[in-house]
Parts: sequence; C-alpha cells; structure tokens
Amino acid sequence: MPQSDNPQNLGPNLELQSLVDICDQPFVMIDPEFRVLVVNRAFETHYGVSQAAVVGQPCYDMVPAGNRPCPCSRQGGDCPFTRVFAGEGGASVTRAYRDGEGREHLARIQAYPIRTAGGQTCVGELIQHDAMHQPSQGADAAGGLPMIGASPAFREVLAGLLSASRSAAPVLLQGATGTGKELAAAHIHRLSTRHAGPFQVLDCTTLTSGLFESEVFGHERGAFTGSAGEHRGLFEQAHGGTLFIDEIGEMPLPLQAKLLRVLESGEFRRVGGTRIRRADVRLVCATNRELRGVPWFRQDLYYRIACIALTLPSLTERRADILPLAHELLGRIGRAAGQEYSLEPAALEVLSAYDFPGNVRELRNILWAAAATAQFGSIGARELRAALPREPLVPLPGPDQGVAKPCLPGQCRAVAALRSLTEAPRAHCEAEQLERVLGRHHGNRRAAAQELGISERTLYRKIRLHGLD
Repeated sequence: MPQSDNPQNLGPNLELQSLVDICDQPFVMIDPEFRVLVVNRAFETHYGVSQAAVVGQPCYDMVPAGNRPCPCSRQGGDCPFTRVFAGEGGASVTRAYRDGEGREHLARIQAYPIRTAGGQTCVGELIQHDAMHQPSQGADAAGGLPMIGASPAFREVLAGLLSASRSAAPVLLQGATGTGKELAAAHIHRLSTRHAGPFQVLDCTTLTSGLFESEVFGHERGAFTGSAGEHRGLFEQAHGGTLFIDEIGEMPLPLQAKLLRVLESGEFRRVGGTRIRRADVRLVCATNRELRGVPWFRQDLYYRIACIALTLPSLTERRADILPLAHELLGRIGRAAGQEYSLEPAALEVLSAYDFPGNVRELRNILWAAAATAQFGSIGARELRAALPREPLVPLPGPDQGVAKPCLPGQCRAVAALRSLTEAPRAHCEAEQLERVLGRHHGNRRAAAQELGISERTLYRKIRLHGLD
C-alpha cells in the first residue's frame, strides 16, 4: 500500500482504483495524513476534476475555503475523518466540496474505516447526496436573490435545507424580512423528489378573506358574481409538487381555521362545488415573526406546519457573506442594465460596517440605488452612503391589536423611544413617514421601498393600511 507521505508513491493504484470504480456514487479514500489516496470515476465526472489533480492533496484543501493550513478539526471544525481514525466507527455529516470550476457542492457523506492489507487504517468517504450550489439557478427559482455564502451560519442553514428536502414533513422557515425564505423554500423543492412537480406560492400579505377560499381551493363556474368559468386553486395547481405559504403569520384567525381543516383531512371543495377533492402537496411555510405561544396564531396550526423548523440567519450573523453576495448581485444588476459595475475598496468598507436591517433584500436595493448614480460603473463610498436608508420603519402591533411585531436590527432605538406611545400615534407616525418617503420619490413605490429597505408588497400593504392609495 502506498504511503501518503511519499509523493512518489501517490500515483494511480490500479487495484484500489478498480475497487472504488465499482461504486456508481462519488467515492474518496483518505489516508491517515488527511491526504487523498484515490477517487473513483464517478467523483471525477461529478466534480469535474481529474484523479491526478486531487490525489496526494490534503482533503481539507478541497473544501470551498481552500488552501487551509491544517485539518478542519484543528481549526475548530467538525471532521468526521478524525472520529474514524480515533476508532469511533463510521460517521455521517454534511460537508462542502469545491469542484474544478470553484463552485460549491454541499453533500451528505458517510465515512467508514477501511483496513488495508498492510494494517493501515484509511477512510472511505461515500458521497450520498449532492446539493450543488448554483447561484443563477437558485436565483431564478424564487425571484432573483442568489443562494451564496460560505459562513458557518449559512452552511448550517444549507445543511438543514438539505435534510428537509429528503423528508416529506411540513417545514416552517423563520427569519427576518429579506433573509431569503422563498428562495430557501424553492431550494428545498429543487432538491426534493418533487423537483419535477410545480412550485406554487401563496402570499398571505396580499390575500383578503373574501378571496382566500377561491384562490386556495378554487371555484366552480357561477359560484359568485363574475365567476364566468371554473378556477383551479393553488392546492390543485401544486399537486405533485410544493406549496409555499409566505408570511403565514399574517393570515387572519378565521382563515387559519379553514387551512387547518384542509391540512388535517387532506380534503377540500371548490367554492360553489360539491365534489370532495384531494391534492398531494408538500407544504413549506415562512414567517418573520414568532408564532409559538402568541394569541394571533392558532397553536394547533403551528404544530401542524412546524414539523421541521429552520431559522434563516440575518446578514449580520453571516458578515463573511456580504462581499461575495454584493459581487454576485452587482453582476446580476449589471447584466440587466447592460453595464459592468465594480466596488471600490472604500465602498467595501462601508458595506462591511453596515447592519443591514433588511438583510439580503436591502443589500440588493442599496446596490441598485448606488449603481444608478455611479459614474463609469465604479461605485465608491459616496454612492453607497447616499443609498443607505435614513428612516427605518417603526414596527406596528400584530393582528391581535396588542402585541408588537419583533423589531428588525437597527430599529431598536426607534422602538425604545416610542414604547410609551399608544397604538394610534404609532400608526400615525408611520403613515407620515410613508408620505414623506413617497413624496421624495414622486409616488414611485419601487424607489420608496428601496429607501425604506422593505419589499414592494410590504409597502403596498402599509399604503392600504393607512389609506394612502
């Protein structure tokens, strides 16, 4: 058996090669010095690298960060190979690999101890499931924000999404606005066995009580005035795929009861219909609020939708991802505008120091605004500072009309200053703020939403709430 500390002995081992090539899934053997002993042809094909490029290289040099000085375990990371070499048996973990083009692949692996004829213990690593990181495809699946990141918090989320994709249980995605919950839901769908089926979205912030049953369950012809034809609801449209219910915490209590009945029985009827229908749907929900133990959300519904609960980290929890995200987003903005944009070093410092209460969505909006004023495509600190929002929105009470929504990062000072105010003055304060921002942008709602660091649909909802339309 070749020894890993002798580079001359790290050439192809035909006996080992023939054994590992039997496996049709990517397979790697690691020696006690944490160097790659052999990879099979499935690994070469899947990751776009040659045997010669990886054999003899440290296994920790193949992870996305690359060029690490020592094994992951010595840097505080979870290393399954260390446990195997310590005699603890096999190990199953999620880890990332970097392919020949530098793209990140998140995979579920099984590590096994393998004893060679010479008595040496090596590790056999079977890559069972791959969730390749593809920014463009991930962005296209759910409205334009890329799934990019290498920070520990983001890696933990990716591992959770990968595990959720392998289950049929309902998923609840929690996190502040702008953290990419719809994108995460689409990621789960794309990795699941339902990936060939439809991905339908129900936005609870835009659905009125009168339209709920028709939109979700469908209606028959003549069910109500103006219903000239039949309509397939979202449950039917999502048959065989995934139904994503966005901001389910905004759903009024009467509608929560109707949804719960359908989830419990699996049966529904179209409005105006008598036929009982069923739909095979995987449910993924999202919320930016705490739903457990609150009076405005049914707890029986909560436990029905939160079999798997995942929390998406804020951008301040994954600061290492800000600059890679900024470069990816600027590339997308530039392609849409037919222009190339770049960030000056001083601009990068501004981005790194900002708290981003609106998270990735706010980062995108800030870059949009800064790019619009940049000369010759170069964005400096001046353009970025001018694009930063100056007036964070004040959170309003929740649907129970007594409990305030959790504030976003960067809003705590504003909330503390207004705690003694009653509900009506708080609402009036927000209405005045909305009027000022809309006035500055001459009624342009997209520009106003960008300045406030919120989505356009949230702005529309607040405009209707305050009667500003």
